[in-house]
Amino acid sequence: MTVVTAVNYWAVLVAGIVYFLLGGLWYSKILFANAWMKAIDMTEEKAKSEYSPWKMVWAFIGSMLSAYGVARVLSFISGVTALGGLIIGLLIGLHFVFPMMSVNNAMEGRKAVLTAINVAYNMLGLIIMGIIIGAWR
Repeated sequence: MTVVTAVNYWAVLVAGIVYFLLGGLWYSKILFANAWMKAIDMTEEKAKSEYSPWKMVWAFIGSMLSAYGVARVLSFISGVTALGGLIIGLLIGLHFVFPMMSVNNAMEGRKAVLTAINVAYNMLGLIIMGIIIGAWR
């Protein structure tokens, strides 16, 4: 097996930004904000009072770290395309994100809808990042 270890940092940047923006859309009122807030017993007033720009900074850093992780995994596989990136993103989501988040949420007694919303966001984000990074090699 040939090991390719180069990472396209432009692809990482774009994938990280797309993942971050997906989070903004995913947890907006357009998609799942109401269900998510209900699942965590959050009100709009409480959300506004607890808002901190540092949460968004941390979300952006997390998005970039995730994009770099996907790029690093893909860098060890030669000849990866957008389809290969999609598959790797899906596999990372299914075998890491889903079990970890669902076990944590089950142990913490969180609602299944919360697990579904959060897992689906992360899995879709990983798939999109895999496509972007896989295509941009």
